[in-house]
Amino acid sequence: MEIKTEGIVLQSMDYKDNDKLLTLFSPTLGKILVGARGVKKPKAKLSFAAQPFCFAEYILAEKGGRYTLTGAYQYESFFSLRLDIVRFYAACAASEICLAILQENEHHQGLFIGFVECLKSLSLAEDDVAEGVITFALIALRECGYPMDLGYLEECGGDIGGRIWFDFADGRFSTEERCERGERASHSTYYTLRKCAGLSYREEELSGGKKRALRLLRAYLSDKTEGKFDNLGELLRLYEEDATGV
Repeated sequence: MEIKTEGIVLQSMDYKDNDKLLTLFSPTLGKILVGARGVKKPKAKLSFAAQPFCFAEYILAEKGGRYTLTGAYQYESFFSLRLDIVRFYAACAASEICLAILQENEHHQGLFIGFVECLKSLSLAEDDVAEGVITFALIALRECGYPMDLGYLEECGGDIGGRIWFDFADGRFSTEERCERGERASHSTYYTLRKCAGLSYREEELSGGKKRALRLLRAYLSDKTEGKFDNLGELLRLYEEDATGV
């Protein structure tokens, strides 16, 4: 049976001498494993379709729940992501999030659109890398049923000027120290997350918040999915080596 679906390559692994195994994110099929035969040959017509972050319409042969690549029409290669190590690891971190939360045979139209927009943002030199990843991570958490509640502090009327904590159990910030599974958080983390979520924020409270927000998101994602998120960790390491980073 032939299937046509939009898709983005989340992961590409060598298989045999000339083949690859692709982990493809399809908005209608979820996360699927696709065999790509002969794409490592020098003149392979479909070699582009096996590259990381390739966004295309994929034509697949399906038999017994297994998929084989037979054709593809590329929309965007996002090639520029491979020319900048920080942006490359940012895109890998976004792919890693998708790999952790996606399941086969699940519809994820909202997450797919968010992922495409994230890759577009990361491809633009003028767009902020950390904010792009943070924005996508917040979308992914919402889509998989573990949204961060970034409005609770404002609604509960607590003293936001004082100490705040993040409750991993409820996914929200609080002024209450005795939350079920809480961790001390900074105001810069809180307001950076609100900014990336499109909520009101305090500009003067943002300094250093992007790196702290990425750390908290990595910990929260790991808590909810049991993933390690090594690429997100590498992105943080690259920022720590760069004095002009987040």
